Amino acid sequence: MGVSILSMSYFVEFAEHVFDRVTGALGGVTEEELQWRPVPEMNTVGKVLRHTARISFILLPQVVEGTTTGDWDDDYEEREHSLAEMLRDLEAGRVRVLAGLRKLKPDDLEAKIPLWGGMHRRVEGLNMLVGELVYHAGQIALIRGAYRRARTVA
Repeated sequence: MGVSILSMSYFVEFAEHVFDRVTGALGGVTEEELQWRPVPEMNTVGKVLRHTARISFILLPQVVEGTTTGDWDDDYEEREHSLAEMLRDLEAGRVRVLAGLRKLKPDDLEAKIPLWGGMHRRVEGLNMLVGELVYHAGQIALIRGAYRRARTVA
């Protein structure tokens, strides 16, 4: 199953849309919102943002550029980051990923690269990670919506 030029163009457009959704979900986020959670068992926006920034800044560029070892051995999520740093990393990743995607040819997406303990098609990694960004944009929107509702009810 090969990837066509048309589907490449669509993939780049879709990735751009997904990044827009993530940044849109974060618009005007405050330091207080980063630490708030509706229930103790739920992640905070800060934790989800740190994970999302890692995907954008480290993991997606590795897959786009084919530089991953498949081990994801970075420590980005274990370190504390300021809101400004995470937003900067998210945007820097966006720029790098979209530029890299625009350079890829259909055959590049079919190339096998090391991912998750084996060799997989680059497009599989890209689909999974862009899909994660969609998921986390929804998570952020949900938590922020609950935060706003809790503030208006209180």
